[in-house]
Amino acid sequence: ALIYMNICSVLLLVTALSIPFAALAENIPNLPESIGSAPALTRVEDVRTWDPENMYEHVNGEAELLKRYGATSLAFAAYENEAGDYLAIDILDMQEPINAYGLYRLYAGCDGTEYSFLEATVLADEYAPHALLGPYFFRFNVDISGDSGGGKELVDDFLKNFISSLSDKPSLPSTLEILKQKALQPCEVNYHPEHVDYDLESGPGYTWTGPDGQTYSLAVLRSPGEAKRQADLLKSRGLQTILVRNNAIIWQKADEKRPTAYLEEILKEVIDK
Repeated sequence: ALIYMNICSVLLLVTALSIPFAALAENIPNLPESIGSAPALTRVEDVRTWDPENMYEHVNGEAELLKRYGATSLAFAAYENEAGDYLAIDILDMQEPINAYGLYRLYAGCDGTEYSFLEATVLADEYAPHALLGPYFFRFNVDISGDSGGGKELVDDFLKNFISSLSDKPSLPSTLEILKQKALQPCEVNYHPEHVDYDLESGPGYTWTGPDGQTYSLAVLRSPGEAKRQADLLKSRGLQTILVRNNAIIWQKADEKRPTAYLEEILKEVIDK
């Protein structure tokens, strides 16, 4: 009876441990067994996965940052061929496309060269490209011999396979496109799903640099009542240049005291959308 109980305990433990990893694997589409050609790179091991509680095992110094941006799972895959060419990928499921955009923008900044590939946005880099696709953020590690353009071909081939396995391809909010058009540069628009301004504890939202060089912020809340409460809270923390319409708030930390026409124009477009 004791042996039977011990066996049952082990089986229960194994089952309990396997459930979260099975659920986690479902968040990441099936990854290709091979990519590229002449010669193709083959996946060298099973895809490894982590959840928010243990992803520090793979990205020790970044785990807390990734969780603040909304990461729900992390997967790692590596490919290699007999010539020694190597491609490794971190894939983060960020829940929402706007969370993935926020993390991508944090890493990409405005200094690199970006290009579009199918539905993905890719930050071009010979050794460490990044990519944004729906709710997924990708970080690549490329090490190949010969043609320097081969790394891009491998990244694009991987993304093509990944995209083909997606059943749902959610898009970014229309608010983001409006702000890109109003910012000094489209790459100046950032998003944070926790606090767009930690000093004010402002909650999630966008921040960008305007054509005048000033920093602006915007939050879209779930209801007009929630927007008003958040605006009152920001005012109580000393913010003066703030405007509320419907369920959206826009503000500027510079002490202008009166909302400018620029703020009015953006807020109207966001609400009308």
